[in-house]
Amino acid sequence: MSKLQDIRNLIQEHAVSVSSSPGDWMDYMDTASRLYRYSFSDQLLIHAQRPNATACAELEVWNEKMRRWVNRGAKGIALIDDTGPRRMLRYVFDVS
Repeated sequence: MSKLQDIRNLIQEHAVSVSSSPGDWMDYMDTASRLYRYSFSDQLLIHAQRPNATACAELEVWNEKMRRWVNRGAKGIALIDDTGPRRMLRYVFDVS
């Protein structure tokens, strides 16, 4: 399977698991409240991969605008980028 298909499966499974109980929904809402600028699907993917994420941005944003450097070897959070003609993955990094 490709990584894109793995991420698609992850978002579908996580949407079901988040809505399975009020406690899981509240945990998701805590993450979503910190990442309110992201779409619902991006928030679900961030919560699925890093439930305690506090501030996420792409590598260029951290380096150029925020003047903070992402450590070498840091694992990104995969999001689906469907803005172009093809769907592909883009990665964001959490501040921690």
